[in-house]
Amino acid sequence: MRTFFIVTFFILTIDFLITSFFLKKTDVWKNDQWQDKYYRIKSDIYHHDLMPNIEVIESWGGKLKRKIITNSIGFRDSQQKKIDKSSNKKRILLIGDSFIEGSGYDYDYTLAGLLSSELGDEYEILNSAVESYSPSIYFKKIQHYLSLGYKFDQALIFLDLSDIYDELFIKFDENENIITGTPINKLSLERKIKNRAYALGEILRDNTITFRFLYLVSDKTEIFKNYLKLKIKASKFLNKSFLETSRDDTIYYRMTHIDRGFWTFNDEKYLEVQEGIKQSEKYLKKLFKLLDNNNIESHLIVYPWPTQIQFGDERHATHWEKFSKSNNINFLNLYSLFNKTQKRETIFNNFIYGDIHWNKNGTNKIFREILNKINF
Repeated sequence: MRTFFIVTFFILTIDFLITSFFLKKTDVWKNDQWQDKYYRIKSDIYHHDLMPNIEVIESWGGKLKRKIITNSIGFRDSQQKKIDKSSNKKRILLIGDSFIEGSGYDYDYTLAGLLSSELGDEYEILNSAVESYSPSIYFKKIQHYLSLGYKFDQALIFLDLSDIYDELFIKFDENENIITGTPINKLSLERKIKNRAYALGEILRDNTITFRFLYLVSDKTEIFKNYLKLKIKASKFLNKSFLETSRDDTIYYRMTHIDRGFWTFNDEKYLEVQEGIKQSEKYLKKLFKLLDNNNIESHLIVYPWPTQIQFGDERHATHWEKFSKSNNINFLNLYSLFNKTQKRETIFNNFIYGDIHWNKNGTNKIFREILNKINF
């Protein structure tokens, strides 16, 4: 046994040296799925954020790449630049989750980029959206920047279907700051051991060709297994044989069967998210009151996923429309933009293939409707 450990240590040491001095400097070593997203940082006030003044290339969904540039306050932007607390331009603030941050595409093709290009130099578009944001974060982040003295003329609040689930996991400290979960010193010994083992595995993966190869084989095997499982489910859903079920059929099933979107038409799932809805309502009320007190014109905007185009939506749009009316909030429902009679064609034409986020065509459709319906 001792000899085994000595030999293993010797092999890994040689592997580490070869990797460090030669392989890590080549394109062969790159693997976007293991990208170190150091620029996605924790916030002690509103949970998480993007690091200010960065310019990085980020992989999205394994195929798309996007350049992420942030300005001096960590908002995604067209270039690194200083954002003053006030401006002589009309300043429009956007907030939402990954849809509004701009999944898969460079800034110019995101909703914020399109608005900036269309509205011109008299306007300043500030995109404060970050993936996995939800109403309590919307409120805390905007409250924070207003308390620092930043001025906004208009705010567009995009409420995603997943926000309701995200709210279920958000906890607050005694000062109502959002916390990220159980502190590390309160974790069980079992969790600590698992975390350390996982961290050690990542270190070996990132610094030795042996472990990198093992991780690659494991990942590819898992992807293939998951695809086969999806294809079986797709064949049953479409009443086709396994062999008749195409790749497009399988991908369509994947895009339309996202569990976090089922609460809008499934009674059991709806019961699971009641606390998330209540917390969303609480912080949206606080947010729109805050905006109103600061004379900031605002809109609450909702939109569907492929899941809702496939199965319909009895709750998300109608719930927030009623909520908006009872709280005197400007409301914009974007569901009607997506044709539900030609479901498959609509989904493939407007959403990233294999994903639930808008593609360039879908983003442009949203952008045009917002221009038509909101007075800037």
